[in-house]
Amino acid sequence: MREKVLLAASLAAVALIALMLVQLLLAWLAPGVVGPFGAFFPVWTWWIVDFIGYLIAITVVVAASGLIGRYATRTPLGIEGLRASMLSTSAAVLGGAVLVFAALASLLGIELTTQLGLVAFLFALVPSLISWLVSPALINLVYGCRHDPALQEVVNRVAARAGIKPPKAMVSRLSIPNAFAYSSPLMGRYVAVTEGMLRIARGEELEAVIGHELGHHKHRDNAVILVFGMIPSVIYFLGRFLMYAGLSTRYYYTDGDRERSESGGLVMALAGVALMAASILIQLGVLALSRLREFYADAHGAKVTSPQAMARALEELDSYYARSRHARAVVKDSKLKMLFIYALADPFVSLEELLSTHPPIRKRIAFLMSLSGREIEA
Repeated sequence: MREKVLLAASLAAVALIALMLVQLLLAWLAPGVVGPFGAFFPVWTWWIVDFIGYLIAITVVVAASGLIGRYATRTPLGIEGLRASMLSTSAAVLGGAVLVFAALASLLGIELTTQLGLVAFLFALVPSLISWLVSPALINLVYGCRHDPALQEVVNRVAARAGIKPPKAMVSRLSIPNAFAYSSPLMGRYVAVTEGMLRIARGEELEAVIGHELGHHKHRDNAVILVFGMIPSVIYFLGRFLMYAGLSTRYYYTDGDRERSESGGLVMALAGVALMAASILIQLGVLALSRLREFYADAHGAKVTSPQAMARALEELDSYYARSRHARAVVKDSKLKMLFIYALADPFVSLEELLSTHPPIRKRIAFLMSLSGREIEA
């Protein structure tokens, strides 16, 4: 029952935020007809609508899987609870972005906000798109990945169970256990397993790990996180533009407008700082979504094998990293932590979990155990 309530609340949050998006689009496309933010109701009504949607989304995030900290974060309650969490977290990220743009449009006007937003979007899009397109070549080079026919047979077998086209199977020369999925429109899809993983996971456990990685491809997680990850980037660049513009304004004024120009510049600079701070908060929501997608990939690994097999594979990983100080150091020092199936995310105050792309192993195992005896749709 609780799962259905969470899912219904998530849908309500999405609907409310969608209404605010429609209002903003109407204000942009037909400003002479609908006025700035006044299509159906006054501006303050739409602010309330979006704010309520945002609050509902955040509440569901905290209740179903969480955004803030170890003690406010809960393990998803089955597949429906997980879907509610993913939906509400997505709504929270989008709702936060809509609030930011609505506030900025009130300050600068819808036309100037749109122009700045397009420039910020290009600043965020170009490097993200380039890195996505060439990432397989870079990953293969950095991690020493090579095609392996024996592993390809395992990947083909698991992919047939999942009902998807098998990606290219690669073995990485890394000695520590790890597995990762990566792709690009130019270079295709890959699943890589390290030599270290092949030493500790065999049979059904290895198939579960591969099922987890195939789940990322099936769920299009690379594209999902790329799109959502651009939202805080766009807001960050908007903040930088405003901060620089505000700090520069004081140097461009006439004697008669000096006081007004300096006060306006200060407002713009403060608005820029606020946007940069907001981008960090929204980025926390994107990281929370990434952790939820990992639960979803675990569910797929359990679907093509069993929850017990997926849990055993995670336990093997946890045991290895608990014993190996070198392995933990490799994960800690890596610039590509999102490629590690294991995350150092279980500290005393949980700050590391908050900033991690992966949930702690203990929560992942608890989630898998909640799937035992159920039909898994992932």
